[in-house]
Amino acid sequence: MRRTKNRWLAMVLAAVLVLGVVISAGCSGTETAATAEEEKSPFPTIDRIRASGKLRVGTSSGYFPFEMVDVEGNLIGFDIEMAAKIAEALGVELEVKDMDFTALIPALQAGTIDIAIAGMTITAERALTVNFTIPYFQTGQALLVNNKHLGKVKSWQDLDQPGCVIALAMGTTGDLLARELFKHAQLKQFEGASAAGMEVISGRADAMVFDQPWVAIYSKMNEEHVFGILDPISVENFGIAVAPGQWDFLWWLNTFLYSFVGTQEYERMFQYWFVDMPWLERVEVEQGE
Repeated sequence: MRRTKNRWLAMVLAAVLVLGVVISAGCSGTETAATAEEEKSPFPTIDRIRASGKLRVGTSSGYFPFEMVDVEGNLIGFDIEMAAKIAEALGVELEVKDMDFTALIPALQAGTIDIAIAGMTITAERALTVNFTIPYFQTGQALLVNNKHLGKVKSWQDLDQPGCVIALAMGTTGDLLARELFKHAQLKQFEGASAAGMEVISGRADAMVFDQPWVAIYSKMNEEHVFGILDPISVENFGIAVAPGQWDFLWWLNTFLYSFVGTQEYERMFQYWFVDMPWLERVEVEQGE
């Protein structure tokens, strides 16, 4: 009887010891998970950028006056200065990567750039692959027209005729809009606005649909060949694009834009790049995109 009782007590003690180990391990695991959660940063993208010491910005030069290459080979423009302000606020250096406009979103998805700022219009289609900030600039589509139509063409409807050639920069919102509007004119796509603009200057194309600021500046720079019809065909908002899911960075960028757009410094930038335009002396007329 005593032997059976002792055996029972031993079994109970063993079970208690096992339970204690399990409870201890469970508590330890819970504490470890909680500690790891506490140590996880709420700003992973921002921390990564600041740790690297640089902000990698993707742009597409040739879009006057947002991003251009001057005669010394330097990237300049409204967007470039905006990117510099963002890098300064983050406390890091600015690294700008110049690429084709159509390569910007793939570069974001691949993680080779942190933001894309290139006069990119916010669209629902693009927002399926990247996240956009709130707008930092508002513009619209306008017409660049060859001077052979001076005094004859007043609107896009005047150009929607058989035999008219409309040059388009592939993948831009001007390209997409023209395909909705023009039913009779011939539409021709080109790699970048620079090539499309040269088609209008040469007379091989009758007109081009592109962003209003660019048309205004490009027509002024080439007034012996072209003129602009600046009444906007559409209204568009430019946003900064980031890779999807980087919510901490997106919210920070929105906060930056809320606090910067409309300030005296922003208005100074607008005056410099869009009104006074002293930079015209620093760029090649032929490069315009």
